[in-house]
Amino acid sequence: MTLIMAGALFLLAVARIPAMLKTRNDAVFLAAVFAGTSSLLIGPEVYLPVDRVLGSINLTKLALNSFMIAGLWYLRSAVISAVSPGGGPHSPWIRRLPLIVALVLQAVFFFLAGLRPSTAVWNGSGDSPLATALFSAMMPVFIAWSCGEIAWACLKYVPAMRQSFRIGFTMVGAGSLIAVLAMADMTVRSFGGVFPSPITSRAAPPWFAVVEMISVTLVGLGLTIPALAGRITRRQAAVRLERTITKVEEIRQHALRNVDMGRILKPGADATAQDRLHRMLVEIWDAELAAGEGRSVLSPEDREYILLVESDFDLERTR
Repeated sequence: MTLIMAGALFLLAVARIPAMLKTRNDAVFLAAVFAGTSSLLIGPEVYLPVDRVLGSINLTKLALNSFMIAGLWYLRSAVISAVSPGGGPHSPWIRRLPLIVALVLQAVFFFLAGLRPSTAVWNGSGDSPLATALFSAMMPVFIAWSCGEIAWACLKYVPAMRQSFRIGFTMVGAGSLIAVLAMADMTVRSFGGVFPSPITSRAAPPWFAVVEMISVTLVGLGLTIPALAGRITRRQAAVRLERTITKVEEIRQHALRNVDMGRILKPGADATAQDRLHRMLVEIWDAELAAGEGRSVLSPEDREYILLVESDFDLERTR
């Protein structure tokens, strides 16, 4: 199950590579890489060999918890920035204070718990049961806090979003809410060795891993849907733009038929499609002006179309 979770997260990271290459700092990509690495390290078949390299003292446990905390931090930052841009303090250090505090406290509790030979399962034993419990609780508490903020932001802002964002971030909010409940249960069980009771001492239920998988899947798909919808929309807009340019070019050629073409400036090699369209529109109206009063180089249909293109330059309604 953990390998499936890691695979889903790395697929999300692959899907975000174009955004990462464009911005050099894509929070969703970083969240997927950190969380995916953490999920990969959880499995005993990966955990034990890696920990032997690190000294066989469970440093891999500290690493995978830290990766998961960092992953949830970047996920929280990405979602909150997407649904409520411009919010929060401006200082990067103040913004990252919860992350810094969580990582520092986790490291402190890890070493206070006492270093011991690595095993396939973190069994809660150590020099200080309380420090062990606090270390074990840090990750689920931070995840619950992060996912709680994500769920609240989605609940608050989703109704005002356009369709693809509304669908995607509804899934993100639902997955985050499930994660809050799952992490609350994990946090309670972390203190089983310190405060024994039927609630704290019980083992993780069989369905717990499935719930985690559902949460990760909902969040991953929810973040992917708006990105894919945006790419499709941009591709459709580009096709409409080229189709419009083709039709405007025909009108332009007709309008400039009696104009010295040698005097028309050619667009630069790096001109965008919208730059070329804008230049053609200017040339058409220049030709119309040069024709003189009472004459027109445009048919009524061509004039209507050119006016439509001008009034809707983003081409959302241009055909």
